[in-house]
Amino acid sequence: MTSRLPLLITYCFLLCCFSSAAQPFVEAGFEAGIQHSMNARGLMGGGAAFFDFDNDGWEDLYLTSGLGRDVLYRNNGDGTFLPAPNSNGLQPTQLFNTTAVNTADLDNDGDRDILVCTWEEMSGGSLDNGRNLLFRNNGDGTFTEIGLEAGLTAEVFSIGASFIDYDLDGQLDIYIYNHVSETAFLYGDDGGIIGFDHTCYPNLLYRNNGGLTFTEVGAALGAADNGCALAGIASDYDRDGDADLHLANDFGPFIVPNVLLENQYPIPSFNDVSEVTGAGIPMYGMGIAQGDIDHDGDLDYYITNLGRNVLLQNNSGTFSDITTEADVENAMANDSELSTGWGTAFFDIDNDTWQDLFVANGRIPSLPSLPTAISDPDKLYLNDGDGTFTDITSANGMEDPYYGRGMAWSDYDRDGDLDFVVVNLSSTGGFTRLYRNEQENGNYWVQFQLQGTASNRDAFGAFATLYTPSGEQVFEISGGGESFCSQHSSLVHFGLGSSPDIDSLKVDWPGSPTETYHGFEAGQRYTIAQFIPNRTTAMPAGAGIHVYPNPFREQLHISGLKQGLGPARAVLRSTAGQLVWETQLATDDWIDIKAALPKGAYLLEIYQDGPIRPYSKLVFKH
Repeated sequence: MTSRLPLLITYCFLLCCFSSAAQPFVEAGFEAGIQHSMNARGLMGGGAAFFDFDNDGWEDLYLTSGLGRDVLYRNNGDGTFLPAPNSNGLQPTQLFNTTAVNTADLDNDGDRDILVCTWEEMSGGSLDNGRNLLFRNNGDGTFTEIGLEAGLTAEVFSIGASFIDYDLDGQLDIYIYNHVSETAFLYGDDGGIIGFDHTCYPNLLYRNNGGLTFTEVGAALGAADNGCALAGIASDYDRDGDADLHLANDFGPFIVPNVLLENQYPIPSFNDVSEVTGAGIPMYGMGIAQGDIDHDGDLDYYITNLGRNVLLQNNSGTFSDITTEADVENAMANDSELSTGWGTAFFDIDNDTWQDLFVANGRIPSLPSLPTAISDPDKLYLNDGDGTFTDITSANGMEDPYYGRGMAWSDYDRDGDLDFVVVNLSSTGGFTRLYRNEQENGNYWVQFQLQGTASNRDAFGAFATLYTPSGEQVFEISGGGESFCSQHSSLVHFGLGSSPDIDSLKVDWPGSPTETYHGFEAGQRYTIAQFIPNRTTAMPAGAGIHVYPNPFREQLHISGLKQGLGPARAVLRSTAGQLVWETQLATDDWIDIKAALPKGAYLLEIYQDGPIRPYSKLVFKH
């Protein structure tokens, strides 16, 4: 007895310390102005996307509503949101059964457009298969639906999408995940249902033609998988510089297992490597998360399921199932009924440098042989940094009774820790929950907003590697589709642990040279725009552009812009390459440098008519 007492005291002490420090999240939805419920037919859908639609520096929130009208919440910058006006152009969503949402700057004009996936469209009082909706951001707080003229005409059951620049031309293409077209079942000798024999719509790959038009090329490029997809991600699993497609397929034991399509760039095709990599798991794939959970420099993947979820550790391009060892199976909701996972994410909730894990759970009826639990709480796992995770759900008060579906993370209040939203279905009285992170453990952090120039402006597909005295971390900016029906913030967030020291940041831009940046401080958010000194199409020699005075104080005069080349953009960078200021140029004129810049040297770049070589000049501020 005397030998066990010290051990018991030590355990209780650690448990008390952990419990007091491990309650960082407060449910703040109503306080923040989020009053939303998802009216989902068939219990399917429930998408969320964090993005800055009005470029004010605060991430806004789009929520699909199923059979109701979708809602775009504008971030007020004070911890609250306000629904965008009814006249903002999103009215067409009320005529569709919307499922998922994803956003991207599809025309590289500096603002995010919105893609909404749908299952059905209201027609003559009935629901028929619907097309997907594409909303062009007009740059003034309004949107225009252009899906048909853009070429997105297929009427299918779409449940998500990823933006991918598969051909590395600087324009984002669209990959759409599709689900069941015809239901059918397998029957036993007693007439009972023992399996599924559904037919599923093939997935769609739309090549960006420029000018906001698209051509469907999925079948021609070997990307039209015909599994019953529920989620996926465009992710460079093998770190060869191009994004691949990792698909989570429903009904995998009976129809098509999960699929990994390797991009064969520069050959315009995809190759199915599911079997040779170990990614082709037969499961009821629902959602997917990616992140470097073990700090080995490559991306690991977590796929949610009806029953046991799967954590795939990346071993330089092949995968090992380490779910049981990591203690993140999330298989059973109780002793006899299965858990059902949906939206999911790896993200560092406590800024200790290790990617933690969240899973949104929620029932969906299934076969008698696959009983699913009515009460199926979400799961929050803390990464222990040794290959294992600890379930801290109860300690954070997240054991609600609702049917969870999509989820997405963001630092919506810009306080340096990551918050997240969970879309719950209204069928059991559920409502969308916004979890605000109030962790106060003294850990440091740094954030980066990457902006492509030759690469796509959103920098989807870019790999950011942060170097610190304690090691390195990697982060891939995803083009959405992961989680379930949702899109996380595109913010590159690194927790730094107990040390604020940062050496450098390396960015592997998609289709462009790697760049390395220095001079960062913890506790800051930096915007980094891609610098490409050599363009294939150049401005005329000297460009005839004149910039004065130099040195300057608060104003610069820019003259000599070429007529007929389209709008121009002036960008000011620090000598370390960090974007510090930018503006649009309509005509030759004086421009105000509306930024609190310290004295010193800056690089002024002037772009005109998209991806051409910029005019560059070193300027000095008094």
